[in-house]
Amino acid sequence: MASSMKRERSLADKNPSSGKKSRVNYGDHSLVGSSLHPITKHRVVLNPADCDLDFNIEGNGLKGSALYENGFAYCWSGARATIGITRGKYCFSCKIVSNQPVEMDETTLDQKHLCRVGISNATNKVGNLGETEHSFGFGGTGKFSNFGKFSSYGERFNIGDTILCAVDMESKPMCSIGFAKNGKWLGIAGYFNGGGVESYFPHVLLKNVVVEMQFGCEDGLIPLHGYRPWACAFEDGNGLVGPTFSNVCECELIMMVGLPASGKTTWAEKWANDHPDKRYILLGTNLALDQMKVPGLLRKQNYGKRFDHLMEHATDIFNTLLTRASKTPRNFIIDQTNVYKSARKRKLKPFANFQKIAVVVFPRLEELKARSEKSFRELGKEVPVEAVNQMLANFVLPKTKDMHGTDEYFDQVIYIELNMMESNRCLDEMKAKLQSTTTISPYSSHKSSNPVSSYPQEHVMRPHRISTHQNPLQSHLTSLQNQGGSYSYPSQTTLPNRGSNNRFVPRDDLNHRRSYSGYEHRASSAPMGMGISVFSQKNSYHHTYTSTPTQETMDISPRYSTPHLN
Repeated sequence: MASSMKRERSLADKNPSSGKKSRVNYGDHSLVGSSLHPITKHRVVLNPADCDLDFNIEGNGLKGSALYENGFAYCWSGARATIGITRGKYCFSCKIVSNQPVEMDETTLDQKHLCRVGISNATNKVGNLGETEHSFGFGGTGKFSNFGKFSSYGERFNIGDTILCAVDMESKPMCSIGFAKNGKWLGIAGYFNGGGVESYFPHVLLKNVVVEMQFGCEDGLIPLHGYRPWACAFEDGNGLVGPTFSNVCECELIMMVGLPASGKTTWAEKWANDHPDKRYILLGTNLALDQMKVPGLLRKQNYGKRFDHLMEHATDIFNTLLTRASKTPRNFIIDQTNVYKSARKRKLKPFANFQKIAVVVFPRLEELKARSEKSFRELGKEVPVEAVNQMLANFVLPKTKDMHGTDEYFDQVIYIELNMMESNRCLDEMKAKLQSTTTISPYSSHKSSNPVSSYPQEHVMRPHRISTHQNPLQSHLTSLQNQGGSYSYPSQTTLPNRGSNNRFVPRDDLNHRRSYSGYEHRASSAPMGMGISVFSQKNSYHHTYTSTPTQETMDISPRYSTPHLN
């Protein structure tokens, strides 16, 4: 036990991005500097390391647009500039160049091509301009927005118009933002307290339009009287560089693994929110729905045909973004069921140089049923029992690439509820019951894993992290060995992680929905695992469960249905 405690590392032990210089090669220029640290001189452009995956930056870094084919026509896509300001009075402009051709027969004309211009702090999601506390946007429909509140301001704008954004941070803490259209000043749009935020960055949010940014006079900017060009912030000592790309070998790809309603999305979102410095992008169909600005749709009882239509688009969008993600050196979480080994291998193969981690969420059947029933009460939809049983019949628990008899790609495998041995046993019992009570999947039924007895002892006795890979991820997990009492997920931000020869794990902004062989479901956002103790002071490997048992049945289906997702 003592030796395993020594080997254990915390996720917070090292922050590879702090104090480390990164280089971004982008066209004919580079971005050099520590993430979010002052720099002395730099040309301001749209930041390829601080934009949505479907956002395209072209030419000299000033032209921005997004994918618009098929389902992407419904999506908003955002990007920030490379440089923010910490004080002073500065301005920049955005020219709406053209509309992108889209087919959206059911969408009104004024909602097909939209642009929002403004500023935000670097910690805000790029897809949420004007929808969070520290972001402010002016939209083409003549609305100013902040913190999700929209108010009439100025006038509408469209193709050919140039919108100037002027920010006054000279008299902190009270700051102001205003806009001009084609040289006509529209007045102050709003005041805000800038005392608690160190910097704001130019930000655009687009829907089927192409824009060109102007940060300096050489870009065509005509500054507003009393305001300096945004690019001058460097010379003035008021510039702050935005996020930069990491070395791809330091980037993490976390893949959630578990049955529907097991708690994957709840864990993934909490982990990403608790580690904002990593800027995790959560890849799944939920991300597409968020970019469509319809997250509330999933929490309403009246889904209808529109929901099914959007989900079909969301699936295609996810597949495209996954391909783009494999070519982007950032940190990602794939939030789907991922119970099929073949599907995991297909998704992971393009991420050859990433650190690849599986996070397995496998609660006991009673708890899984409780979470599923809670989701049913909240969402009111049903996943076909046959679909879930098909997933169960083909569920293969993941292994690390250095384990005997595996052809998977994982550097680390983490079990955050039942450990590996218990998950194997429980899964085999569920499969046996499935075979004896119902018709299983027409596909071949995989064994949950190799027999536990065939695992090396070091793997068997380390229930929450399985790996002996020689190039492990830099660990951010916090040890529980020195904590007394029990540990319940997810009231703590740490994960149970006991002993191993290596360090572990996760180290970035998007979201997701679900997929089995076809379906995945969002677990309740309420705290999970109430009454489930996975760590005890008496025996660190003993798991006790105090949730009220329900009648065992293989109908573990969450009450929610979506189209077939792969």
